[in-house]
Amino acid sequence: MSPIGGVGINLAIQDAVAAARILRAPLLAGRGTGTAPPPGCLAAVQRRRTPPTILTQLAQRVAQRGLLRPVLEAGDKPVTAPMPVRLLARIPAAQRVLARAVGVGLRPEAVGQAAPHTATENVSRAATNKNDR
Repeated sequence: MSPIGGVGINLAIQDAVAAARILRAPLLAGRGTGTAPPPGCLAAVQRRRTPPTILTQLAQRVAQRGLLRPVLEAGDKPVTAPMPVRLLARIPAAQRVLARAVGVGLRPEAVGQAAPHTATENVSRAATNKNDR
């Protein structure tokens, strides 16, 4: 992960939140039994978090190659801002979109969101409801 954009920690926190949401029910269902959550649960976390990670890394590579490299390679010579930077400076809506993508991420996670339902969660929910009766 490149430091460009400072989004590495954002991705790490979003990964942790997604893992907590998806693994909560299976872990609670197996509490005290010493069993790990079903393998499908870990795969669900990976499926959810891989696309935003790949797209973020792609954006970082594009920024490095197209925006930063020309400036760094110019040495002491004056550099004209690359076309994408000049366009961004003229389009406030694009600035907002870029700021949101960098600050919030491409697939934001929130602690209060309900996790996607899985068969494991349905089983654990049914067991919990049965025990509550």
